[in-house]
Amino acid sequence: MTRCTIVIGVSLLLMLCTSGCTDFVEPNQLAFVMGTGIDHVEGGNIEVSHQIVIPSQMGGSSKGESSGNSERFIVISAKGKDVFEASQAVQRKLSRRLLTSHRILIAIGEEFFNKNDVSKLFDKLSRDPANNQRDLTLMIKGSAKEFLMHKHPMEQLNSIAASKELQINGMRNFTTRHFIIDSVAEGSRSMVPILQIENHKIRSNETTPVGVFTGYALLSKKLKVKGIVNDVEGARAIWMSGKGTFQGVTIPWKNGSGNVSFRLTHLQRRIHSGQDDDPKHVELTVRARAYLLENTASLDMSGADQMMDVQKYLNEVIQKDLQLTMNKIQHWGADVFGIGEYLHRKYPYWWKSHKDDWDEHFENINVSVKANIQLRSIGTSGAQVK
Repeated sequence: MTRCTIVIGVSLLLMLCTSGCTDFVEPNQLAFVMGTGIDHVEGGNIEVSHQIVIPSQMGGSSKGESSGNSERFIVISAKGKDVFEASQAVQRKLSRRLLTSHRILIAIGEEFFNKNDVSKLFDKLSRDPANNQRDLTLMIKGSAKEFLMHKHPMEQLNSIAASKELQINGMRNFTTRHFIIDSVAEGSRSMVPILQIENHKIRSNETTPVGVFTGYALLSKKLKVKGIVNDVEGARAIWMSGKGTFQGVTIPWKNGSGNVSFRLTHLQRRIHSGQDDDPKHVELTVRARAYLLENTASLDMSGADQMMDVQKYLNEVIQKDLQLTMNKIQHWGADVFGIGEYLHRKYPYWWKSHKDDWDEHFENINVSVKANIQLRSIGTSGAQVK
């Protein structure tokens, strides 16, 4: 009995000693990273900059007002051979542990794309379970570190502002996860939004730098920039690549007397073979629903015939514009549309002899773009308001 009591007592003592959480970190011991910048450094190293939020400055003051001129974030940078070494150097400069699971975006400087192997960045991002891969990947015209240091006139952080700008404009599929999937696929290439800092006059006596999306970079298999399209051409490419959800379009009417503007929703695309079932002839069909929002042309939309005429003309104009964008991107050999992935599934034996040099083969593929847009609404009035 005495021996049993001793055993039970020792067991309870051991359980009390080993039941505590030895690696638990309190929230006030964490540094929440909201944005990360990657810049090129001469000599083979990289510079990693972390935008770290200051929680005590994010909310309002005791009177319910904003926190005024108090800084809401800091940016800490360090250099290293890779992302891990540079981040460890950043950690040694902080009194709190870095936490990247809440990160919103990764900003990569344009010079880094041109002079480094970008794919090496994403080994840690895909291997380390601390990264959620829901953050956005952007290219910055200039320094990514400088971008993170700028304030935003409306949002608490410019990383939050960049994320919202993409989402409210129907471009949500540019996360790190999507980037990694496109970069490792044999038959598709990555497309990255480009953000540039521009000075804008927001008040009569104040000018502030604001991050503006100016276009998209089309990347090769080795993640080198093959070409750059502006925001209008980029919106068309996003539609044809299946990554858009909605957008707007304004087209001049036939006689040049005015314009008609539409909001396009339910954007879809479908890749299929041509009539001759030849892998070198592919058709890409886009679909959408159109809603007329502005009519400055002398059009009376009350009649069904006029509506059908507008719908037909809208399809013709959009189909022509999309085909021009397709031809331009094909000239660079950047298959951001995933046509190679379709041919891989449809013609696996043909694909084996073409996958190694797909960027070159993609230039010679005949891709015909077709548009199928349904005009669903003309608004609350038929004729132009005069």
